[in-house]
Amino acid sequence: MIEEHEGGGGHESSERWLVSYADFITLLFALFVLLYALSNSNHVDQTRAMTAVARAVGVHPERGGMRPDMGDSGHSTIDEVEHLEAVQEQMVLALQNYPNSGITMKVDERGLVISLSAAKFFASGAAEIAASQLPVLDAVIKTIAPLANQIEIDGFTDSVPIEGGGFRDNWELSSARAAVVLRYALAHSWMSPDRFAIAGYGAYRSIADNSTEQGRALNRRVEIVVKPVVPKS
Repeated sequence: MIEEHEGGGGHESSERWLVSYADFITLLFALFVLLYALSNSNHVDQTRAMTAVARAVGVHPERGGMRPDMGDSGHSTIDEVEHLEAVQEQMVLALQNYPNSGITMKVDERGLVISLSAAKFFASGAAEIAASQLPVLDAVIKTIAPLANQIEIDGFTDSVPIEGGGFRDNWELSSARAAVVLRYALAHSWMSPDRFAIAGYGAYRSIADNSTEQGRALNRRVEIVVKPVVPKS
C-alpha cells in the first residue's frame, strides 16, 4: 500500500491568496461602478448614496463634515432631504385643485425650490400678483407656514430690456416681484419676518435659452426656496 505523503494539500494552501485577491477585485469593481453611477446622478441622489455608505460604516453625516458615531441627536443631511421631499408632496396635494397653477418644484442643494411662473403670476413688466393666482399662492403659503425652515424669495427675468413702465431695468423688476411675494406671505400668515430673505437676479441666472420665447418664459420666474434646516452643534 502506498502511503500518502503528509502535506499533500500544500498546493491548495499556497493558492488560497487567490480567494482574497478575487474578493478584493470584486469590491474594487463595485466601488468603481458606484462612483460612475454617482457621477451621472443629481445632487440629491448623490447625497442619499454618500449618506447611506457613511451610515453603513458607522459614521453619521452632519452638516459641516463627517462626525464619528454620536447617535441621531440632530438632523442628518439625508433626513432633511427626505423632510423637504415630504413637504413637496404636501404641496402637490395642496395644489391638486389648480391643474394650471404655474408652479413647478424640485429639491436640490438649495432646498425645496418652488418656482412661480411670471407669465402666470405677473403682467408683463409689472410686479402686482395676478388676482387669479392668489388662491394658488395662498395654498403655497399655507403649506410652508408651519415649517421652521428659513425661506428665501428670489426674482428672475429674461434678458429683454424693459421699455417704459415703473422700473428702470430688470434688476428692479425682479427685486420688486420678490418683495411683493414676500409681503403677501407675511400679510397672509403668521410667519416671522426674520425667517425671510429676498434677492433680485435680473436676467443673470437663466435656466433656459433667452433666444427663444419658450426659454424666456422659463427664465421669468420667482422662486420660493425653503432652505434645509442646519442642526445646532
